[in-house]
Amino acid sequence: MKRLLAACAVAAAFVTSANGQGFPNQTIKIIVPFTPGGSNDVVAREIATGLQTRLKQTAVVENRPGGGGTIAYQFVAKSPADGYTMLVAPASFTMGPHLSKKQLYHPIKEFAAINLVADVPFVMVVPASLPVNSVQEFIALAKKSPNKLTFGSVGQGTPQHLAGELFKLSAGVDLIHVPFRGATAVLPDLLAGRIDMFIGAINSLLPLIKDGKLKALATSGTKRVDSLPNVPTMAEVGLPDVQVGSGVGLVAPAGTPPEVIATLNREISAIIADPGFHERMKKIGVDVIGTTPQAYAKVLSDDYAKWAKVTKAAGIEPQ
Repeated sequence: MKRLLAACAVAAAFVTSANGQGFPNQTIKIIVPFTPGGSNDVVAREIATGLQTRLKQTAVVENRPGGGGTIAYQFVAKSPADGYTMLVAPASFTMGPHLSKKQLYHPIKEFAAINLVADVPFVMVVPASLPVNSVQEFIALAKKSPNKLTFGSVGQGTPQHLAGELFKLSAGVDLIHVPFRGATAVLPDLLAGRIDMFIGAINSLLPLIKDGKLKALATSGTKRVDSLPNVPTMAEVGLPDVQVGSGVGLVAPAGTPPEVIATLNREISAIIADPGFHERMKKIGVDVIGTTPQAYAKVLSDDYAKWAKVTKAAGIEPQ
């Protein structure tokens, strides 16, 4: 029996190694949990084109929107762990499980990290009419008038909502959350001064900041944003915990052979290192990142733990 088990283990190792060495020999699919056109979709199509060129194998993007991303997440989690199906994991990927009573997916246990390709930085903005010009002044105003200032979001449990809740906790201020149905709904009230603050993706807010209709107080990434070089980061204004962005990472089903993960990481890293890729991403307000699988796995684990604390502290009830 021991000999039989040993032989099976050797055979399994051989098959795994052979699969890794022969990868890829069929179509690679990148699943996007949103409709076409957004930054996640654009990044996925760039990666698919690059993989097709470098690996001489067909690579396609499939959009599977709906269910707050869970339709796509569950599809990939249940796909064969062979590297031929990847998922574009957005910021909400690590938030979702804390907002649902049912465990629809687990971003750590059911997926293997490949590469954190890019990030869409978030920026804290206020209406031009609000009499503050810095985060410190906003905090001081909020402390003078507790539970009077408001912050908007694009819906309960969205990255913009949790970014606002994280800001509240870190700054020690009381703000009233005002949810809207999407960015197109929140912007008119923000511009008119009917809500006092919003933390959202910089690519949609940049034109309004440049036109002077909104004031940018701080960005929520690890470094200053090229398009807003004079705007400090949250860490620079004393709130290092407020790190929020719309990360665009790639993951595969858990159990994908390490050598396949290594191949995908190597090829994706080469694609995103190209200066042309950087230029195209800059035009749509996306920062190129690039990580090892291990580094991205830590990002996912840290974010998962962080959002668990934020949702609990904010009293957000899972639905």
